[in-house]
Amino acid sequence: MASLGQELKRERELRGISLKEIAGSTKINMKFLQALENDELEILPGEFFIKGILSAYARCLGLEKEYVLNKYYEDSLLKEQDSEVEQRTEKSSPNVFPRKLNFFSLVFISVLLFIVFLSFYFIARPRKSAEAYPETQIAVPIQEQEPIPPPKELPQIKEASELGLKISFLHDTWIQVYADGELVLDGLMSEGEEASVRAREELILHLGNAGGISYSLNGRIGKPLGVLGAVRKNIKIDFDNFNEFLVQSEQEEKEK
Repeated sequence: MASLGQELKRERELRGISLKEIAGSTKINMKFLQALENDELEILPGEFFIKGILSAYARCLGLEKEYVLNKYYEDSLLKEQDSEVEQRTEKSSPNVFPRKLNFFSLVFISVLLFIVFLSFYFIARPRKSAEAYPETQIAVPIQEQEPIPPPKELPQIKEASELGLKISFLHDTWIQVYADGELVLDGLMSEGEEASVRAREELILHLGNAGGISYSLNGRIGKPLGVLGAVRKNIKIDFDNFNEFLVQSEQEEKEK
């Protein structure tokens, strides 16, 4: 899949427009435009400046601003996920330091193992007892125990056997949803669309426009996840924090 910089460069070349023309039209430094097309975003001074360059670049080429920005959010999330996977892989990989053993080291280890073996042999060898002691059994009086009352039933933590998420898109929003570790929703959703997802244990959401959606969990209204244009990553919903995402009724607030 082509990166954001590759797509922008291809669209510019298809239109026969040079970087110099874009720099003259948008008043953006050529160095920053070249960094954008080469996917060297670390050269650019901050996310707010990156969004401004992307918007001006898209406007100059006649591209949809929302598409370009959502592509930027998607690339950023994928890079972050790849970085997390690499870190987990490095932590889980054992460090192996091979050592070359010379002849004298092998001899020393062999002698040491032989001594350890002899020690275990003499320690573990059974000894003859002078006298055989007959086993005696002691009768222990059985006391009647009072019946133990059954334990009180603990309140159920889970309110349902699964998590049901229903999303209504109030504005165009890029979104990813993982249900029990499986990617079930991915892409740019348009205003007016709806989506439903179910999971047995947990849901994880990534949003490119947190204020562009409303949602419900198991039929109950959910709290806002952010303002328009806000990027939210790794929003985890499970049975332990389920109630934290719900709008509480007046009765529930009084019971607290």
